[in-house]
Amino acid sequence: MVNQFDYLSKRNVYSPEAEALVDVETGKRYTYGEFNKRANKVANFLQQKVGLEKGDRLCVLAQNSLEFWEVFFGCQKCGGIFSPLNWRLVARELAGLVNDLTPSVLFYDADLAKVASDLKKEGAVDHWVSLSSGGTEIDGSFVYEEEMKSVESSSPKAVSLAYEDPMGIVFTGGTTGLPKGAMITYRQVAFNTLTTIRDILPGDVYINHLPLFHVGGLYVYAIPLFILGGKVIQMKRWDLDTLIQVINKENPNFFFAVPTQYRMLMNHPDFESINFSNVRFLTSGGEPLPLDIIKTFREKHGVKFKQGFGMTEVGPGCFALDPWDAERKVGSIGTPNFFIDAKAVDPETGKDCKANEVGELLFKGPTVTIGYWNRPEMNKTLLDDEGWFRTGDMVYFDDEGYYYVVDRVKDMFISGGENVYPREIEKVLEQHPKIAEVQVIGVPDPKWGEVGRAVVVLKQGQEASEEEILNFCTDKLAKFKIPKSVVYVDSFTPYISGAGKILKRKLREDFGKEEK
Repeated sequence: MVNQFDYLSKRNVYSPEAEALVDVETGKRYTYGEFNKRANKVANFLQQKVGLEKGDRLCVLAQNSLEFWEVFFGCQKCGGIFSPLNWRLVARELAGLVNDLTPSVLFYDADLAKVASDLKKEGAVDHWVSLSSGGTEIDGSFVYEEEMKSVESSSPKAVSLAYEDPMGIVFTGGTTGLPKGAMITYRQVAFNTLTTIRDILPGDVYINHLPLFHVGGLYVYAIPLFILGGKVIQMKRWDLDTLIQVINKENPNFFFAVPTQYRMLMNHPDFESINFSNVRFLTSGGEPLPLDIIKTFREKHGVKFKQGFGMTEVGPGCFALDPWDAERKVGSIGTPNFFIDAKAVDPETGKDCKANEVGELLFKGPTVTIGYWNRPEMNKTLLDDEGWFRTGDMVYFDDEGYYYVVDRVKDMFISGGENVYPREIEKVLEQHPKIAEVQVIGVPDPKWGEVGRAVVVLKQGQEASEEEILNFCTDKLAKFKIPKSVVYVDSFTPYISGAGKILKRKLREDFGKEEK
């Protein structure tokens, strides 16, 4: 009898010959039958050699690969809690997360062997597994492929799981202190899959370039597609030229990227020759998709965009803007997904907002996390008395019920007693003909408390003075909202997180000091 939560065993019953997973880096291709056997081997290794039991944590410190997915589903078959680690962090930062999780086992790849070695000196881990061999493994490690040769591919010992059990722990990007590990339950995965059926179909082909340590890479589309029997084309990391090659070769039905990445694709010299003939839609998130990108993809390739909004603790898919509304409701995150209740409230009084009033976004429903790992005090106040989860995002909804993100509560600054939302200013400056990208931050000011500063990337070959840019805001924004200074950068690439979002915190560190 197949456990209802053993997704690969289920697919092995339904579609063993269907192609499930392709590794762009190595060229390996798995059917669901082959994929299931490999995951069984991992599970047998974990049960027999590591002693992994239900509820034990398993960490992976590795870039995207087939092996990453094998370990994920092997862990799931054992009832373990899968917690991927951000490989961009240094050993000291990782040690805090590892010691918080106390995992039974940690898998690492060759590229991160040095970090793993440093981490081993500080991190509380019982067993270490090298996903590579040939001198890259640290002392005392199991070597993955050697272990895979010595274990059976038959089904592992069955584990009883429930919908409220955690399937994984994904760390949210903390701005101060230790990041919080949001627990992702089987219930959340089930309801998120039901939500994505609004978009994806059994047999769909999806390109996944997002880092698998992030909820977007693991849970948004990839796992629902495995449940539905589709195919995931897995890239090791984001690379524009590789993405174009994969689109032309694999004929995907959809993929996800952030606006910055779509602009890079749009500006590539091969853009007009890319084969989008099989693409049903593209998905964008992280920040509003500019109108010129929407129009260019539509005019050149007939491609439609879906947009949305998600977060680690909820969903992860929370809102969706359908393709037919992409231009009519430009800048909107759309309407709440199935099984998600949303509202905006005054953050001070808790009073429900009316249409077009800015308030904090709250969620309720079966896709909300059960809590943060090892944060009992925080979990006591995770939900309010009526079961609502506070997001910290400031939003409003229009007369038709379409939501718009104004800003993060923490990104808002107060100038002369007035609330200023950087996103509102950015939307104006994005219309400047010489500006490619812009971010606005608050900086200290002796008179007003804080004032705005625009961090600008100019379009190639363009020049624009500070005065020209600031004057552009006149008659478009109230005077207190107009930035008082401009700084220029070549690119925002150093400020993009693994989730594809601009790190305002890092911008404030570099450009947020008061001018002398």
